[in-house]
Amino acid sequence: MTGDLRENRDFWRVLADLGETAGLLWQKGWAEANAGNLSRDVTDIVPAAGAPGGAAATPFGARFPELAGRRLLVTAAGSRMRDLAREPDAGCGVLQCTDDGTGYHVAWRAEPAVPFTPTSELPSHLAIHATLCRRRSPCGALVHAHPMELLALSHDSGLAAEGRLGRALRAMHPEMAVAVPGGLAVVPYVLPGTVAQGVAAGAAMEAHDVALWVKHGAVAAGRDFAEAFDLLDTVNAAARMLLLCRSAGYEPEGLSDAALEELWRSQGRSAAG
Repeated sequence: MTGDLRENRDFWRVLADLGETAGLLWQKGWAEANAGNLSRDVTDIVPAAGAPGGAAATPFGARFPELAGRRLLVTAAGSRMRDLAREPDAGCGVLQCTDDGTGYHVAWRAEPAVPFTPTSELPSHLAIHATLCRRRSPCGALVHAHPMELLALSHDSGLAAEGRLGRALRAMHPEMAVAVPGGLAVVPYVLPGTVAQGVAAGAAMEAHDVALWVKHGAVAAGRDFAEAFDLLDTVNAAARMLLLCRSAGYEPEGLSDAALEELWRSQGRSAAG
C-alpha cells in the first residue's frame, strides 16, 4: 500500500473537489441510484506503491502503455453520488497501474480491511486517461453522468449524428463556443462497462473533452472535477434549451451560420473546425 495519505493536503483537496462535484451531480438528477462515476490521475500527488503482500495485479483486459506506473483515484463500484458528497474518501480508492500498463493493484482505500472494487466503467476511464496522456492534455479529472436533456436528444436518430447535434447545440447556446470550443464527440451505443466501450470512449476523446455516449450518458475531462462538471453543465444547458423550444411546439431558429462564424472567430477558431 502507498504511504499514509491522511496528511497529504493535496490529496484531500482532490477528494473535497470530488465530493462537491458528486453532490452537484446528485442535485442535478444526473446520477440516479448508483449511476455515475469519477476518476482523476493523482500521479503527481500520490507516491508510488508496491503490490500489497506481493499480490498479483488485477488485469485491465487491455494494455494501456500510457498509464504504466501511474496512480488513478476512482470511485467504487456501486457508490452513490449522494454518499460521496458526504464522505468522498469512503467511496474511492487509488489504483497503482503496473509498469507494463496491463493491470493494477489497489494502492489506497479508506478502510484497508475492506476490499475495494473500482467502478464497472473502469475500462472507459482507463482508455480516456490513456488518450489524455497521449495528447499531453492538462486534463486529469473525468466525470461520467447522465445529463437528462442531452441523453434524451441522443434518442433522436435524426439528430444524434455528431455534426448535426454539435451544430444544433452551438446554435442554441453561444457559451458552447467559449466553454466547449472542441465541440462534442458522439459515440454510438456500446454495452456499458465493456472494453469495447472503453476503446470507443478513448478514441472519441482524441480530439474532444466532452463525449456523449448515445442512449447511455456523457463524460467530460477537466483539470479538476469542477471544470469537468462545468463542461457537462454547459452542454446540457444547450440541450435543455433545444428541448424547451421543441416542447413549446416550435423548432428553434438558433444562431445563423454567420453568427456562429463570428462567434468562433472571436474565440480564435473557425466554425468549420
